[in-house]
Amino acid sequence: MATATTRLRPFAPGDDEAWVAACNRCYPDYAGSVAELRHHDGAFDVTRFFKLRLVAEEAGRVVGGVETAHRPSRYHPDRYSFDLWVVPEARRRGHGSALYEEAIAALRARDALAATTGVKESMADGVAFARARGWVEVKRDWESRLRVAGFDFARLATADERVAREGMRISTYADELARDPDAERRAYELVMALRVDVPATDPATPETVEEFRAHWISSPAFLADAFFVAIDRDGRWVGMSNLERQIEDPSFVWQGLTGVRREDRGRGIAMALKLRTVRYAQAMGVDHIKTWNDQRNRPMLRINEALGFAKEPAWIAFEKRLRG
Repeated sequence: MATATTRLRPFAPGDDEAWVAACNRCYPDYAGSVAELRHHDGAFDVTRFFKLRLVAEEAGRVVGGVETAHRPSRYHPDRYSFDLWVVPEARRRGHGSALYEEAIAALRARDALAATTGVKESMADGVAFARARGWVEVKRDWESRLRVAGFDFARLATADERVAREGMRISTYADELARDPDAERRAYELVMALRVDVPATDPATPETVEEFRAHWISSPAFLADAFFVAIDRDGRWVGMSNLERQIEDPSFVWQGLTGVRREDRGRGIAMALKLRTVRYAQAMGVDHIKTWNDQRNRPMLRINEALGFAKEPAWIAFEKRLRG
């Protein structure tokens, strides 16, 4: 139940700025933007998928929030994402418990099977909150950061030579779009092929070209000239690595998806692509690239370790079983 000073209510469109500002105070290293929130909400099909977003207010001020929803790109009708936060100075007053109980009650009313959430292992309060309520760890992802200033490209100089010998050329989505009217479809097909091998709590589900366009190309964080692709001598797109803009904090960029088609792995393609993203980040003038990798994904971890990505505390994926 909410405390005497807590008011819970549904999120309203006019809450977006207060929501983002408060959420960013909880996750200052991962600041979101109002533009991104509005984009994600606009791309979310409420006629097909469930989303609940609640606000906690204290004395008329937004102090916490919870969002639980279907994941359209990893859809299961009875499994949901779950994200809860309370601003630091308002914690231990019952706001988090009130938000949690309301959201869990809504999921139980839908006969939900399970919900999953992520908590950084260094966030001790969040880890304790989840474990005390029966959430169970299901996987961990290393967060890693690469400082790009002074990066020594010479020690990995053979990467480009290797892919050239393999008959590969490295291009960008922006350049291919200018010369190939079919570039969007090629990018879509490549991303769909690679997504299925990304370790996650739920398997990837198919998306339409329109959904890909809405979630990727139309995103305010999308960088068409930082979407690097490897193309073989037959014109087949075999691998990619992309960066995404960090709108609120231009000191870094996000690493997006890096992957190579199964039949083309082990040929040095991923390393060559990742080196392009480092050069791009340097040209942007950012301090670092931020990425995540499942701790069991040794092939990608080896590439990032070779590049010099430094590991941060891991993010723990927790699951709450609600039935079954």
